[in-house]
Amino acid sequence: MDIETYNCGVVSEQFLDHNGRTILWRRFNRNDWAFDRYQKLWTEQLPDNDRLNVNGITYVHWYDCITDYIL
Repeated sequence: MDIETYNCGVVSEQFLDHNGRTILWRRFNRNDWAFDRYQKLWTEQLPDNDRLNVNGITYVHWYDCITDYIL
């Protein structure tokens, strides 16, 4: 898991295989991420998506990436 290291307001989860290669990468946006652009909280935009609570802050799942080699 990465918490806002490279992009403020973004948490990502990486799932690795036994060789350490990424199988699945998931992005979660802080609830108010890019509010100026979208004019809505992510809990409003994607009310049924998974949520993470990290240190009392809500992050909403936006999208997944599956690596080519796993397909």
